[in-house]
Amino acid sequence: MKRLFATIIGILVLAVGGLFLGRALMGWDDGMDYPRSEIHGTTAGNKAFVAGGIGLFRVLDSCEYYDISDGELHSCPDLPRPLHHVAMASDGKTVFASGGYIALPFEQDPNGTLFALEDGSAEWEAIAKLPHPIGQHAMVYRDEKLYLVGGQRGTTDLSTLWSYDIGTGQWAEKALMPTARHSHAIAVADNILYVSGGRSKALGTEIDIIEAYDFASDQWRVLPKMKTGRGGHSSFVRNGKLHIIGGESISGNGLIASHEILDLQSQQWSSGAPLKFPRHGFAIADFGADGDVYAIGGGARAGLQTIYSVTATIQKVNGQKISD
Repeated sequence: MKRLFATIIGILVLAVGGLFLGRALMGWDDGMDYPRSEIHGTTAGNKAFVAGGIGLFRVLDSCEYYDISDGELHSCPDLPRPLHHVAMASDGKTVFASGGYIALPFEQDPNGTLFALEDGSAEWEAIAKLPHPIGQHAMVYRDEKLYLVGGQRGTTDLSTLWSYDIGTGQWAEKALMPTARHSHAIAVADNILYVSGGRSKALGTEIDIIEAYDFASDQWRVLPKMKTGRGGHSSFVRNGKLHIIGGESISGNGLIASHEILDLQSQQWSSGAPLKFPRHGFAIADFGADGDVYAIGGGARAGLQTIYSVTATIQKVNGQKISD
């Protein structure tokens, strides 16, 4: 029995050692202090923030930011509790985080909360309860309000668009998104919110639908379908063009590196440079019209393989990898 036990322990040690050696050889640990996936990101000034997420076989509460002014990574205060699939946004000074899951088996945080981290603060502050528990959603700041876009409540796919008035502390439900979805990407330009891709029980794991919301009129419209349906991807807008990049195909059990570009005026698609290091569940850090776009962290393997393939990498969308 002792010999069998020793053999089992030896095999486990070799397996764990092989895992960490493989991660090092693949460069998955290069960059942030904590490799992570299933994250969102946001920018405030020259800083790109990420918080929480799925780490190596665990849920994280840590917060880090990449400062483009010095090219260095820095730590920021931990979230009040470990959470993954936390949505993030910023007004340029204060960083906000909302919702998420408290355990790897997608156990939704029953105390769905909106947190705020003010510039220079030593801790996050709980500033509001969410309308209901939510995860795998997205969040954006616009004109003194935060908007929660889609996601899941329990196992129900959501088409909701909630707005939170930071000044009054009041929630309001806006026009419903035509397509209920989670694991989608959002981008904002010229007072329009663009929602792309994602997953749902009704439409499967690679939604190809793009919908645009006008903040002024509280109305939605449908745009041309994506060339490649996907979830766990990111998006941004540059010079009147919507860029959709990365993600995964659950049904195909693989990552998607492709970079598709929709000209918002002509409504025609073209292709851009793919991610050099394909990822899903990564954060996008967009520093505006004259700045760069960075892909931060994410899973290097699709689906459940995420728990051992989380990465710390920071890469420019043009393919350059940045290490600390």
